Amino acid sequence: MYDLIDRPLDALGPGDRFLVDAIRLWVAARTACQCPASLLAARFAQAGALDALDDFDLWMEHLSNHARVPIQINCKCGLVTDDESVLLTLARDLVTGRDAKARTTLSLLVADAAIAPTFCALARTAAMLGHVGLPPGTSVKT
Repeated sequence: MYDLIDRPLDALGPGDRFLVDAIRLWVAARTACQCPASLLAARFAQAGALDALDDFDLWMEHLSNHARVPIQINCKCGLVTDDESVLLTLARDLVTGRDAKARTTLSLLVADAAIAPTFCALARTAAMLGHVGLPPGTSVKT
């Protein structure tokens, strides 16, 4: 996680960059009272990841509606923020088989009843992004 905080977005691999952009756009759409999935559909389709959109939207909904504390996403910053690094690390953990670590982290982020559905939505999102060549966790440029 700490290797991501305050990194420029262009230093991230394509999967991480795609995920941060999607998270930021989702938050911006939600803040503007727009349907995030509708606004993200073209971007996901262009990346060949349209099948991941529903699970991504569900993951973000769970984070938004069941967060123990507000998750701060800075939609205008060119750097990875603290909370964005936590979300990226969650996705990376699932891609690399560290499911128990991801569940522990989620237990700190969302209410108990939301842990399992949030975990499943994120796991499916990360797996689908991996299938289209955008796996979270690709190397960070130093």
